Amino acid sequence: MKKFCWILSRFWKIVRTHFQSLSLSKRGENRNSNLSSSPKFLFFVKEWIGEFGKPKIFYFLTIIVFISFLVSCTFSEESFSGKKDSKLPDEEADSVKIISMTKDIIDYELEATHIDRFYKKKLTLADSIFITTFNPDGSIKSTLSSDKAEMDEAKNILTAIDNVIVKSENGIMKTPFLIWNKNTDEFYAKNGVTLIREDNVLQGQEMKTDGNLERIEIIKVSAEGKIDESEIDW
Repeated sequence: MKKFCWILSRFWKIVRTHFQSLSLSKRGENRNSNLSSSPKFLFFVKEWIGEFGKPKIFYFLTIIVFISFLVSCTFSEESFSGKKDSKLPDEEADSVKIISMTKDIIDYELEATHIDRFYKKKLTLADSIFITTFNPDGSIKSTLSSDKAEMDEAKNILTAIDNVIVKSENGIMKTPFLIWNKNTDEFYAKNGVTLIREDNVLQGQEMKTDGNLERIEIIKVSAEGKIDESEIDW
C-alpha cells in the first residue's frame, strides 16, 4: 500500500509539472502556477479542455480518479504514521484459554471472554474470568471466578474485581476485591469478605489465606454458627 501511494504521489507531481509548463507556454507568463488554489486550478482545467478538445476529457477524468486515490493514500499514510494511543491494547482476543505449566505439571488454567494485553506495561486485562488451580498430582485445588481481572506479568500477581468467588474443598470465599500472589499462592481479600464452611459463615473486612482456603487470617470478624478457632488467626 505504501509503494502504491508513493507511485501515485510521483505521478501527481509529474502531472502537476506538466500542467504548469503547459499553462506557462500558453499564457506566456514567467510565474509559477499554484495548483493548490481551487479557483485557479478549475479555471486552468476548463481552459485546457476547451482548447484541446473533448478527447482530453477522458484523460482529465483519469487524472481526477488518480487524485482521489492520492488523497485517500494521504489520509491512510497520516493515520499509519501517527503515534499509537498508549491507552489502546497491543493485543486483543475473545474466548481465551491460558494454561500455565511448570515443566509437565499444570499450575492453573485461565478462561476469559475477552482479554487486552499491553506489552510495554506487561499488563493483561480480562473480562469474566474463571481460573482452575491444580495440585501436583493433577487434582483440582481451587477455582476462582470474577467479573474482571488485572494480571501484572512482571510481579506475577492477579487482581480479581467484582463478584469474586473462590471455591475449594475447605469452603467458599466471596469478596468484591481479591489479590492473588501467584509467587506464594496466597489470597488477600478486602472491602468485605465472606467465608462459608459447611453451615458456618465467617465475615470480615479483610482476609488473608492460602490458595486452598485452609489457613486464614481475618480482620474485623463476625461469625455465624460454630467456628474452629484453631484455624483462625484473630
